[in-house]
Amino acid sequence: MTPMKPGIYDDLPADQYHADPAYSFSAIKQAMRSPAHLKAWLTAPPEQTPAMRIGTLTHLAVLQPDLFGSTTAVAPIVDRRTKEGKSIWEQFQAQNTGKEIITNDEREQLTAMRDSVRIHPAASALLGEGTAEVSVFNQCVETGLPLKARMDWVRENAIVDLKTTEDASPAGFAKSVSNYRYDLQAAHYRRMLKLQGRGDLPFYLIAVEKEAPFAVAVYRLDEGDLTLADMQMQQQLRAIASCCEFNSWPAYSREVETLTLPKWHNQKAA
Repeated sequence: MTPMKPGIYDDLPADQYHADPAYSFSAIKQAMRSPAHLKAWLTAPPEQTPAMRIGTLTHLAVLQPDLFGSTTAVAPIVDRRTKEGKSIWEQFQAQNTGKEIITNDEREQLTAMRDSVRIHPAASALLGEGTAEVSVFNQCVETGLPLKARMDWVRENAIVDLKTTEDASPAGFAKSVSNYRYDLQAAHYRRMLKLQGRGDLPFYLIAVEKEAPFAVAVYRLDEGDLTLADMQMQQQLRAIASCCEFNSWPAYSREVETLTLPKWHNQKAA
């Protein structure tokens, strides 16, 4: 496909965004593991996991409820081993071709998560105005690499990202931010909008737990952490540009290295 021109797109279909060859946060995060992992990810992106599926459905339910209603269907509870059950199921499939089929339990879970976000004062205020699923395309000023980002929610004065999690508490979610590198994601999103003249917008995370009581918390990432993340992001872009230039995608070290166990190992042993 023809690469997208630099700019902000409010209504770009998801499949068109994903088909564009520009580097997303997810791709850049793979490069942090190794260039070889990035190359493998670009060649054959991983299939959607159950956790990723629930995350996508949660985004629809919370941020695009009309689209959620029109693109999903709740499966009937029938015994498909019987003639009657098989007939009901086939009729259901015919009536809902192309839709994402969810179970009644999943609908209840998604509805509860959506409602928890809606009644949370800070979360509902952030989502009170803005645009969902905003796609941004740009070019890295230093390396020339094509970049892209698809943001959950963009306000005139802020970027908002919705995350499903097992633990939305400050300590628990801080681990998720570190493990999944949401700080790098925030730095990437801010950079993309800054290249479009939007400045360094604050980045908010709405965390909603996937099990009862479906607790919600809202966090703003520390500016110092975002500054460091932006530096790390630029370092990765330089590395990717070098790999592209020399068509070399190394993995780990080819030499023997001494392995030092993490600090928590000795603490656990004690």
